[in-house]
Amino acid sequence: MSTDTRTGRRDRMFTRVSRNVARMHIALFRRTNGRIGHRFRGCDVLLLTARGRRSGQLFTVPMLYLRDGTDYIVAASNGGIDREPQWWLNLLADPDAVVETRGERLRVTASEVRDEQRSALWARLVASLAAYEGYQAKVRRRIAVVRLRPHAADAM
Repeated sequence: MSTDTRTGRRDRMFTRVSRNVARMHIALFRRTNGRIGHRFRGCDVLLLTARGRRSGQLFTVPMLYLRDGTDYIVAASNGGIDREPQWWLNLLADPDAVVETRGERLRVTASEVRDEQRSALWARLVASLAAYEGYQAKVRRRIAVVRLRPHAADAM
């Protein structure tokens, strides 16, 4: 993980815009029970809610995902910014979270995917959204592939 916390003006602007767009996306997704907002750039979208590692508050972010059996697979790409996304840092501190998809809420536990399994899932992520390859090329860190595993028979 990169320890360089400096970001450029362009990255800070992108982050501000992304947060505002995410707020609208979350509101629309929830208001329509996922009927609107469940797809973006040709990929499926979920809402991930995790506890802030410093504040203890709950934070929700929309994320592109793939299914791997019953698990959800996401990339900690941060839109190609060379900093770990806050949601991933929060999950590293407390891996328990909630995933919302179309009409379903599930408690999940997050873990980083490594080795050959990571390579195979990364290839699937890139096949679903080619921009991931460009994001990886722009950053010095290795973008984490994250598995969100539902708790057994735990629909909320």
